[in-house]
Formats: sequence, C-alpha cells, structure tokens
Amino acid sequence: MKNIKTLSLLTSLMLVILLGCEKETVLTETVNGGNGGSFTPTSNVMAIFEDNLEDATQTFNANSSTSYQTLTGIKGYTFTFGPNTFTYSNGSPVNGSFEIQYIEATTKNEMLKLNRPTFTNNGELLESGGIVYLNATQNGQQLSINDAEPVAITIPTDNPMSMQYFVGRSDTIDDFGWDLEDNEDVTIGGTADSTFEQGNFLIYEFTMDSVGWINCDYFYSTGDPLTGVEVILPDTFNGGNSLVFIFYENINAVANLHDYDLDGTFDLGSGYSTPVEMDVSFIIVSEINGDFYYNVTSSTITDNHLEVIPSLTLIDELALELLLDNL
Repeated sequence: MKNIKTLSLLTSLMLVILLGCEKETVLTETVNGGNGGSFTPTSNVMAIFEDNLEDATQTFNANSSTSYQTLTGIKGYTFTFGPNTFTYSNGSPVNGSFEIQYIEATTKNEMLKLNRPTFTNNGELLESGGIVYLNATQNGQQLSINDAEPVAITIPTDNPMSMQYFVGRSDTIDDFGWDLEDNEDVTIGGTADSTFEQGNFLIYEFTMDSVGWINCDYFYSTGDPLTGVEVILPDTFNGGNSLVFIFYENINAVANLHDYDLDGTFDLGSGYSTPVEMDVSFIIVSEINGDFYYNVTSSTITDNHLEVIPSLTLIDELALELLLDNL
C-alpha cells in the first residue's frame, strides 16, 4: 500500500464542490469523504481508503471534437460524450484538451475499499449493480456536463434485475449515502463485451448530466423484520481511529457503522436498519500511532443485534491491503 499521495487528486476533485454544482443533484463530496468529523487528526485510518480511491481513479486525456467519443474503463464500463457535452461555467462547450477522471466499482469488495456503502441517506439497504464516479477539468478549472448532451454510460452485468438511478452525496454530518432520482432511468440492453468481465452478457445503460457519483441499485427487501445493529469495540478503539463495516455475504451490498461520541459503540445511525437473519461479516479496520489493526467476525443478524468484538489483531499495511482485496 502506498503512502498518502492524494493531495493533487483531492484538490482537483474538491473543485467539484466549489465550481461544478450544475444542478441540485450533483454530489457535493470529495473522494476522501466518509465519516467526516468523527475522526481525530491523530488517526491515519482514512489514508487506507483515500489511497484506494486514488488507485481506482482512471484518467483520460480528451480533446474537444466535432464527433462523439467513447472511452472504456478497465472493468468494461463505457463513457460516450459529444463535442458539446463538457462545458465551462458559462455554458459554452469546452475547447482544446481536457481531463476526464472516472471510477468503476462493481463488487461489494470494491465498494467497501472505496468506503461507498450501499445505503440511502434515509437508511434503506440497497443492492448495487455498479457505481460510477465521473469528473472533468481543464488546467485545474472545473467543467460541467450539458443537460442537453449528457454522458451515456454502460455497465457490463450478468444480473437481469431492474435497477434504479441513485446519486451519491453526503448528509448534514458528512456521511456518504445515496438518494433516488425518480426522473432518471436505468435500462437493460444489448450484449456486453465479455472481454472485460467473463459471463457478462447484458449492460445497464443510463446517462449522467452532472459530475459526481452514480449508483445503479434496487431497494433490497426480503419481507423479514428490520433491526438496528450495534458493534462494541475494545477499549482504545473508537470512531476516532476505526472504521466498522457490515459485509453482506449473499447480496452485493455493504454498510458502514458510526461512533459519533467516540465511546467505542458503533451503530447504523438513527432510522437506519437492516433485515434480520442475514449472514454477514463485520469488518473492522483501525490505526493507532502508526499501527494498523483489524478484525473480521462472521455473524447472522438478529433482532436488536449486538456484536461485541473482544480484540483486534495487529497487522502491517501490506497484509491489510491483501486482506481487504480478498474478502
């Protein structure tokens, strides 16, 4: 795992907040968001996830053109845009060369590593078909996307489930979540190029008319009762130095838990709940004074679930990276 090297990337993506808010549905979140003010400056735990975000970010050097262009990500996502798609703040089309940054995330493992849980900002569990981040800048100047000529995106999939369109944003306490956009559609079409993901013969298709995060999901519901969840960590481990995730074993979903008062007890948050009888793993990652710790505990969600973690294991950064890669 690399040392922290995100300054230039995060500075660029911070411009999304300052200049790129083309419409209310734009994500007002830089890529290093997660649990906001719940972390103390002495803990470096978020550096793991900031590095993962940087590693996942692909960059494409584009030029203004009179024709449509398509770029293809390493996971087979495609991004098609026209000569009038990317614009300056005054609405005029971009001229000359510019840079497109994008992230593809298909699996719950990737979503956990990016700290992008599959929960709405209203506390509803989602099952994801794929996450996209898209941004564009020219010489450090934030660009926007033209509503009339949006970016067309496809995601390879082997899942025939109908998906809905969710926009990623932070809530009032800087926790990241997803909001349903009823006026945007995700359709299932054609045959995907199986060169990238063996067995993916369908594609999800949608458009983006604002820079930021988009998630193709559906609301997960089994009809089972819902419950809150609490996880208690050992002494010295708390929301200032630890992240706690729920890793759902049988669906493409992940949740994060929070400890805002730094007492070592994490929960999903007020109004948040998850179905009982679900098989999960609790993933804990911590950093204290340069030392990293972890715990992975398998469990089945019960009513008013309480998980007490007796201890965390010291681990080096490389081993921790491999552990997260192989969840």
